[in-house]
Amino acid sequence: MKIVAHNTKTIIIINLMLIRILPYSILIISLLLSTASLAEDEQWQHCGRLPDPLLVTDDDARVHLFSDQQEVYADRVQYLEKEQKATAEGNVLVRDPDLDFVAESAELWTDTNKATANNVTYWYHSNGANGTAETATRVSESITELENGTYSTCEFTDRAWELHAEHTTLDREKGVGHSKNVVAKFKGVPFFYTPRLSFPLNDDRRTGFLAPKVGRSSSSGTAFETPFYWNIAPNKDAMLTPRYLSKRGAQMDLTGRYMNPDYQGTANIQYLDDSDYDDDRYLISFHHQHNLGHGFKSSLLYNKVSDDDYFEDLSNSIGLTSTQRLERHANVSYGGTLWGGRWDGLVKIQQYQIVDSNKPSSNDPYKRMPQIRLKNRYDDLPAGFELNTSSEWVAFDHAQKVDGNRTHLSGELSRPFHSSNYHFIPSVRMSHTRYDLSSGFTGDETPIRSLPSFSLDGGLNFEKHSASGEYRQTLEPRLFYLYTPERNYDDIPLFDTGEYEFSFRQLFRTNRFNNADRIADANQLTTAVTSRYLSNRTGHEIVRASIGAIFYMDENEVTLNQNDKTNGDNNSDIASELAINFNDRWSAITAALWDTQNEEFNRTNFNLRYKSDDDFVFNVGHRFRRGDFSQSDISMIYPISKEWRAVGRWNYDFRDDRDLDLLAGIEYDTCCWNLRVVARRFTNDNEGDFNKSLELQWTLKGLTTLGSPLNEQLQTSIRGYEELNSFNN
Repeated sequence: MKIVAHNTKTIIIINLMLIRILPYSILIISLLLSTASLAEDEQWQHCGRLPDPLLVTDDDARVHLFSDQQEVYADRVQYLEKEQKATAEGNVLVRDPDLDFVAESAELWTDTNKATANNVTYWYHSNGANGTAETATRVSESITELENGTYSTCEFTDRAWELHAEHTTLDREKGVGHSKNVVAKFKGVPFFYTPRLSFPLNDDRRTGFLAPKVGRSSSSGTAFETPFYWNIAPNKDAMLTPRYLSKRGAQMDLTGRYMNPDYQGTANIQYLDDSDYDDDRYLISFHHQHNLGHGFKSSLLYNKVSDDDYFEDLSNSIGLTSTQRLERHANVSYGGTLWGGRWDGLVKIQQYQIVDSNKPSSNDPYKRMPQIRLKNRYDDLPAGFELNTSSEWVAFDHAQKVDGNRTHLSGELSRPFHSSNYHFIPSVRMSHTRYDLSSGFTGDETPIRSLPSFSLDGGLNFEKHSASGEYRQTLEPRLFYLYTPERNYDDIPLFDTGEYEFSFRQLFRTNRFNNADRIADANQLTTAVTSRYLSNRTGHEIVRASIGAIFYMDENEVTLNQNDKTNGDNNSDIASELAINFNDRWSAITAALWDTQNEEFNRTNFNLRYKSDDDFVFNVGHRFRRGDFSQSDISMIYPISKEWRAVGRWNYDFRDDRDLDLLAGIEYDTCCWNLRVVARRFTNDNEGDFNKSLELQWTLKGLTTLGSPLNEQLQTSIRGYEELNSFNN
């Protein structure tokens, strides 16, 4: 199995200096008479207009030769049988599915397959690459030599950038090209020179430097890095990235990958001799996955950072700066069919490194040393019954809390009745849990809990078609009854159990707690209704609206912690959802929880998106949770002209009255090059500190990208962002 490298088409090797470049093989005028083919990529969008020299008229007055998919036109063709030599002169035009080119004249020796063309102009269909060559000589079937050649993806009438090479040798058998005295020009101004250049002619991965990256942030200063890609083997590679941070010092980043049919893995090591910190700083990450066969798989994950501030100081992502725990685990799992049912098993060891210095260590999660779990499901029992069972044994360990073992067994038997118009599912459940706690526990060291549960789930589906028959509307009422008796939890600790966040989908759960330390008592009825508006032609859902609530017949007594207050309300919050896809331009989704007792919203979430035909994009969203946060998120892509557009994002926290993420940028994008400049300020921590950055990205499409990976950052920050003129490098 082969690993696909990042932008490996653009990896090159230079004798004195190394820079990324798309295979100069576009100069393969060897296709002068080659049968090699290039795969088209529909994502490539190039300048499109064929240069005037390739618009030579192929009328009946000209000589027309053809072979397979290749056609040759010329004013005159002479063939000397004795020398086995063909000469074409006057507006020589060669066409095939991948390449068009013209030449002033061409010579071909049929006995040796040697060929020479003079004053060549070429155009590749697949990626729009084009250029000229003074002469192109095919020395053999696999080797072509070019003199004074050029390469670009820009139009001939507007050469924003272009490469010039004095001499180029292309060896398609080895998949390598070599050039001498290479000059790169932008707007006619040389900006790069190398006396010798080596580059790939195919998709094979090659060892070499990638384009350098430059950025600046307030926390680390100016950052400059030069990634080096190492093609170790077809299934192994590595990326070594020396990085310099002006405010901190030198950092080394090494990432390795390996991939085989049965296993794969990645490893990452970062080391920083931080001048702004008291000690050396590092990150270690390793993840290995192995398919052991016969349904068995294994996974090994290890993460470690040197200090709690690592992500806060060195990450340019809000998601990483807010990281609070790093997981480590080793497990073996099984999934397969046995005795007519689905079986899943797991043996796991798990712990975390906590990287939040603001939280006491007593709040650290328990270690699982180990966890053993087995589940099965039978969906085709006699008389239509279905059976699900689960068994688990976990040894929990904690430095500051009571630890011990937990054994949990549960089973559910149901008999579904359903058709296209209704469903009705009665179910019974039984669970049994035993704890063996450490000797320091003040209560019962071996508490046991056995608990039955019963539920009825029923729903109807009504449909009404529009008069035109183009649309249909559904009405889907649903009732869900749940009964679970109360048990005492005074002697049962909390190892790994929390409470699900309430939403419309939680209306139909059989337990509002996750994991086994708490099973909620319930004598309740959920009533809900969903209505959809759909297109009969496409099946597309235009509108979906749902609303529902739980009505409690008995007060809930079981809480997560002993000191928590019980919910004495007669009903839950009213949960609702609304999703609308007005048309291809407008879409919106919102969800809300309405507290009927206090007559106020406890939680809301709203997102609206607009995208016009001219690629104007506007997103606005707001999320609110009472007593916790109230945040808005607005982002936009504004086309100024065909080439220019502005981008921006504003993420604001109303509760703390501060910006979370501010981003503003501008892009200039053409078919053969683009420039992006983005200024950004985002929160670093909960104390109100910010990281500021100014980043630039310059891309010569089909050649190289310099600067920060802004296109990836913008895709993450702005929903609906995509490059206008995408070009795979």
